[in-house]
Amino acid sequence: MEQKKIKYRKARIEDGYEWYKLLDDVWRVAYSHIFPEKLFEVRESAIDERAKGFTEEKFLGDRKIAYVAEAGGTIVALMFGVLDSNYEYFKNDYADLVGLYVRPEYQGMGVGTMLKDIFTHWAKENKADQYVIGVLKDNAKARKVYESWGGVLSEHEHEFMQMGVGYPEVFYTYEI
Repeated sequence: MEQKKIKYRKARIEDGYEWYKLLDDVWRVAYSHIFPEKLFEVRESAIDERAKGFTEEKFLGDRKIAYVAEAGGTIVALMFGVLDSNYEYFKNDYADLVGLYVRPEYQGMGVGTMLKDIFTHWAKENKADQYVIGVLKDNAKARKVYESWGGVLSEHEHEFMQMGVGYPEVFYTYEI
C-alpha cells in the first residue's frame, strides 16, 4: 500500500463505531500477550454503547485533536491528542498524544508517523513545547517506534488500570 493512497482527515462524530472497532482490533493484536481474553470480550461486547460515547465534547474541541487515516473509505488508523496531559507527572507542562493506533497491515508504511506529525504540528501551533506518550511497559513493538521517533524514556511509571488490574505504563517525552 503506497502512502499516497492514504487519506488523513479530522475524525467526525459518525466515525464512532469504526473508531472503536479499529481500537478493539488493534488492542487484541497488540496486547494479547498482556491482557486476559475477558478484557477483549468485555470491550467488544460494549462497542455499540462505546460508539454512542464518541461525542464532540469527548474527542473534538479547541484543546483536543482526533484524526483518522483512511484507505478505500475505511479507517485504518486513528490518533487522539490533547493539549493538557492528565498524567500526574506531566499535567501542567505537556501536551499528550493519548492514542495512536494503526491496523497491523498498515504498520511500517509511515501512517503512524504521519498521524504523529499531524499531532506535533497541531500542538506546536497551540503553543505546546513538549508532549508525552504513555505506553504499556510490555508493549515492546510500540516502545521501539516511540524511541525511533526520538522519545526520551521518563523515569516515571504508573499503573494503567483495566478491570481492576494495574499494568505498568511508561512514558516517552518529546520536545517540539
